[in-house]
Amino acid sequence: MNEAIERAAGILTGAEYAIALTGAGLSVESGIPSFRGPGGLWTRYGQPSNLSYRVFSRDPQEWWENRLRDEATPDNPTYDLKAAVDAAEPNAGHIALAELESAGLLKSVITQNVDGLHGRAGSGKVLEIHGNRNYLRCVGCGKRQPREGYPITDLPPTCAECGGVIKLDTVMFGEPIPATTLAACVAEVQRCDAMLLVGTSGAVNPAAQFPLVAREHGAHIIEVNPMPTELTGAADVVITGAAGDILPALLSATKNRVNETD
Repeated sequence: MNEAIERAAGILTGAEYAIALTGAGLSVESGIPSFRGPGGLWTRYGQPSNLSYRVFSRDPQEWWENRLRDEATPDNPTYDLKAAVDAAEPNAGHIALAELESAGLLKSVITQNVDGLHGRAGSGKVLEIHGNRNYLRCVGCGKRQPREGYPITDLPPTCAECGGVIKLDTVMFGEPIPATTLAACVAEVQRCDAMLLVGTSGAVNPAAQFPLVAREHGAHIIEVNPMPTELTGAADVVITGAAGDILPALLSATKNRVNETD
């Protein structure tokens, strides 16, 4: 493991534009359940319909009524996820990524997570490809605003800017990823010369394709995960273990290398 960490540190310190791609495995260490796998929300409750966004679009008022009820009723996936995210704090892995960015060694984080923990940990440039459950978004003009403090009285809530229907910022099944977010992610992937994969299974597109696209453009791939994934075979360096243990060690190794060259 120490050899792999040193190799990864060499890649990061030698890169001109390194980015990270993170998934549910990182936030599991903060107490947020994953969706798939043992103990995952969908494993216990079943995967949501692939037509979720169509259901919302057909009757936003009914969707919001059901959503608010489920958030207040224990023993359902909506309640369990909300309770876990509300109680979660950034873990050592989130903090190490923020410090890598602060040190100039990481330019951005693309995350599949919707919990907002990267921002709370101090990461500045975070692209939330699946949205953020702490925000609302207008389906008309795309305006985003924090959910906290927003009065949800009339259902469905509507946008003060354009009158469009407001939904949660999280991307539903069947809903297009907001074009500006997807374009920003693709630009980062095409620009990077190193990509750090943390806690992502490589099973959900389009994010699962990002490391492959980056590799085609000549980027080095570093994977940090407790177990092999769909992307392990594409990685130049694989570090097996929990992100909360590995990333602080990787941060320390990069700082040592930087100090040696000063």
